[in-house]
Amino acid sequence: MAVRTEVLTKLILHKRERITQSLPQLLSQTGDEKHTAEKIARQARSNKEQLEGKISALKMERKVVTHAFKQDFPIENLKEEQQLELSQIIEALSVANTSVEEFNENLEKLSEVVTSLESNSTLSAKLTQSNKANTALGELNPSYLVLVQEWNEAEGHRRKLESRFTKLSSSLAESKTAAEFWQSRLNDGFEELLIDAKRVADGGPSSRQIHRTNRKKNMNRGA
Repeated sequence: MAVRTEVLTKLILHKRERITQSLPQLLSQTGDEKHTAEKIARQARSNKEQLEGKISALKMERKVVTHAFKQDFPIENLKEEQQLELSQIIEALSVANTSVEEFNENLEKLSEVVTSLESNSTLSAKLTQSNKANTALGELNPSYLVLVQEWNEAEGHRRKLESRFTKLSSSLAESKTAAEFWQSRLNDGFEELLIDAKRVADGGPSSRQIHRTNRKKNMNRGA
């Protein structure tokens, strides 16, 4: 029985030692890949956020016509039906995430209404400014979608490598602990191991479970 246990222990120890010898190189390689992926993801995020700033500014700028309209246009002089129509157009133009196409359609409606009612140079200038901002927004959107996709891909790759690095680190630490344990069994004998096996056979906890329970208790005390 002792000979068989010693042989099995040596096999287990050999396996664990091979893991502890092979993992550091793989861990180092994965760490390098993770570091590179982090740099790429940060740059992709920076590129995306820079364009987001421009897009946000253009969305604000294209709404200048709505502010000017509320301040400078005498809507109270209009008929109730006209007031309702203009209010609906202004409300649609005020929505922050209105698509470029929708905004342009409502801007054309507003331009037609304003032109048909009276000449107002201030409103005309604001209409032109809003139109330019909306056009610029439409030109930036395709580039922004590309940057969002690039960032999603880079961030997804970074997370995979982060997860892999964490798992490899845990495996290495676990293998080192296991190798030390089985080496101590070879050095000190198997009496404790046999006692442990009997305790488990009788329905009790293993030494590893006992160790985990004690570690949790110590952590709770420390907290």
